[in-house]
Amino acid sequence: MPDTVRAYSGHLPTRDASEAQADAALKVRENAPKPAEGRFSGGSAYRKSFRQGATLVPRMLCLVERRSLGRLGEDPTAPFVVSRRNTQEKQPWKSLSGVEHRVEAEFLRPVLLGESILPYRVWRPFEGVVPVTTQGVVLDAEAAANRGYSDLHGWMSSAELVWNTNRPSEISLIEQFDYYGKLSAQFPIRRLRVVYAASGTIPAACILRGSAAVIEHAIYWAQASSEIEAHYLAALLNSETARARVSDVQARGQWGARHFDKVMFTLPIPEFDPRVEIHNTLAAAAAEAERIAAAFELPASVKFQRARKLIRDALTEAGIAQRIDELVARLLDELPANAGGGANDDTDD
Repeated sequence: MPDTVRAYSGHLPTRDASEAQADAALKVRENAPKPAEGRFSGGSAYRKSFRQGATLVPRMLCLVERRSLGRLGEDPTAPFVVSRRNTQEKQPWKSLSGVEHRVEAEFLRPVLLGESILPYRVWRPFEGVVPVTTQGVVLDAEAAANRGYSDLHGWMSSAELVWNTNRPSEISLIEQFDYYGKLSAQFPIRRLRVVYAASGTIPAACILRGSAAVIEHAIYWAQASSEIEAHYLAALLNSETARARVSDVQARGQWGARHFDKVMFTLPIPEFDPRVEIHNTLAAAAAEAERIAAAFELPASVKFQRARKLIRDALTEAGIAQRIDELVARLLDELPANAGGGANDDTDD
């Protein structure tokens, strides 16, 4: 940014205020100093490790539910699936008929949305048609037919017709799903991953082990080199201490600071080092938090916001949340201001 900017401050009278309303409500300051671009010059080297998930929208062309045909039930090698619908769909997709077709079982995968992530625990994965081979080759309808996947070809042909008739831009459906390589980059699926929800007011992160799940764009993910590093990262990403220290660089809405994306990595979080005692202690605390979260019985009908709160309350009651927050504070306070980023960490989000 330039050294000086035009700065606007104040409160808008309504959500999505018009330009005229904004002009009346906001104060303008010319030649104001540019805003701070982060409290720490280096941030964390982990910024480079985490990637955003795939843009699997509109969800009606990806997420599915299985349907049984006749008394013989479904064919396990190519189940019959239909678009999964919900009341939160936006136009024009909300008014359109869904897709239904058989799909080869290898292209039906668990899909994790932001709401699937609780602190230290996965919650309610969805199922989706993910047109990617195990080696990471993304298939449109024509490519599926050329490789002999007749059922995937049928699904993708119908989905592409819906997309091409209503798409908001000129990109194809498969380019939408694999925007900036965010789908194909997930293959082959890594054995050990750390994931966290990109949005929300309080962080939620957990570990995936041996999961075939594909990650949607409301989640960030990274491969972990070991269980202990995965626990170390889970502790930091779930920490209230870390959240409080980045709140001033988060987006702010009606209910205060929200959305995490990569703001946690403006903190100088060092890479895990098994020779450092506090790194190991944090990882052990996270492992205990994970055991508590896994054992906590959640009501079947609970929504994800409530589920997250119930898990956080259980961790607080057990004293492990406070223990992790104290350790994170110690870790960050003992570091020099530019620690964690590495000498050449100029990678942006």
